[in-house]
Amino acid sequence: MKVLILGGGYTGQRLAQLLAAQSIPVLATTRSGQWPLDEPCVTFDAGSTPLLLPDPAALAGVTHVLSTIPPLGDGGDPVLSTLLPTLQYLSLQWCGYLSTTGVYGDTQGAWVDEDSPLQSTNRRSQQRIAIEAQWLASGLPAHIFRLPGIYGPGRSSFDRLRRGDNQRLLKPGHVFCRIHVDDIAAALWASLQQPNPGRIYNVSDDFPCEPALLIEAAAQLMGVELPPPLPVDAVELSPMAASFWSECRRVRNDRLKQELGVQLRYPSYREGLAAIWAAENHEEPIPR
Repeated sequence: MKVLILGGGYTGQRLAQLLAAQSIPVLATTRSGQWPLDEPCVTFDAGSTPLLLPDPAALAGVTHVLSTIPPLGDGGDPVLSTLLPTLQYLSLQWCGYLSTTGVYGDTQGAWVDEDSPLQSTNRRSQQRIAIEAQWLASGLPAHIFRLPGIYGPGRSSFDRLRRGDNQRLLKPGHVFCRIHVDDIAAALWASLQQPNPGRIYNVSDDFPCEPALLIEAAAQLMGVELPPPLPVDAVELSPMAASFWSECRRVRNDRLKQELGVQLRYPSYREGLAAIWAAENHEEPIPR
């Protein structure tokens, strides 16, 4: 096995660390050709002029490919639009594409699974729907992973409180789903070992909830004053934030558990935040 990670960002780095710990060769791409890990990295920037593409020789021996790269500004997929012939030439056993649970649109809080209709009216999510279909029709051994909001070390409610982005927005009954970055890496690793081309997986934790709960839990762990509650309708949101708050759904993860045998290390924000806080303070997390 040799894994190519297209897009060496937050999630890509966590997967690379998991694979490297098991002595699995990893090659990553970034737009600069640099990243903070020891594994090799090459340049890939499909949005540049001229295009900056990896040397095909650098991809020799690659057997598994993960794309974490979002759509281009025009809505196209940068990997399929530039690297598809190269990927088709490789003897790939597995390809993964990180998509979003936003493809399900607003269900007014109802549960969705991988067979639920894709009814998003959001432009970004509609682009993802189209790109998912392109990956599945590409002739590659494609697997789709639909992710909600991602959190983890360096990207959590603790960081929001520290930088002053600590609004405790309230909209009764409005929930969001989320997933810890290490549970994403574990899910990808499970699928890498059990290829099932064409399969789609929701990678979400067990506990959709109101986002204010995370701020409250983080403030308690930090021992800082809890921000005052603010009705979401009383706040001027950015266009992207407003689009998030316009949709409410609960995402099932049964297929992830039953087919891939994934046991979430952080089934809710409680375990996830406790572990992040313990790591930051060099403590053992309290068993829950």
